[in-house]
Amino acid sequence: MSTGSSPSVSVELIVPRKGWILPEKMRGQLSMPFGSLMDEKTALREAQGVEGLVTVGDVVTLCMLDNGVRPRLLIFDLVNERKEMLLLGERLAEVEGVTVKVNNPAGHITPDLVKQVKRALRSEKRTKLQVVGEEDLAALVCAAYAPDGTRLMYGLPRKGIVLIEVDQQVRDKARVLIKAMEECN
Repeated sequence: MSTGSSPSVSVELIVPRKGWILPEKMRGQLSMPFGSLMDEKTALREAQGVEGLVTVGDVVTLCMLDNGVRPRLLIFDLVNERKEMLLLGERLAEVEGVTVKVNNPAGHITPDLVKQVKRALRSEKRTKLQVVGEEDLAALVCAAYAPDGTRLMYGLPRKGIVLIEVDQQVRDKARVLIKAMEECN
């Protein structure tokens, strides 16, 4: 099977002891949609009946829950634009599944975030992963580790919802971006 131009791309990511930090020069790369950008109505239609759905972000997760969609993995921080998301907290309490908390500062990918995302993606149970700090880069971690066919949704503020169907090409692209980040000291 071809893995692209670099044979090292599809090897397992070796997570630095303190994780990665997003350098300022890469912020623009990650603000662009990584998949298909769509409105809420289209995203809801695309999510109906999907078994391996992953949502990253409070607004996307709340949108899915409010419309009867129950993702397999829900990643959130209970904050949107510096405001507490009390309604999401209420909706999450109504959803069956394991709740896990992980610390992950803004602009970082911590080893614990990687570990918990990988564990949740392998679990048979629904996982509600609450990030204490910032969850934005968790979408990149999900894209790097999710199995083929996983559908990943995350929000782009004031632009819409991005939907990615994970395959080897998506995993490789996500891993290249993660490897381009700076290691934390």
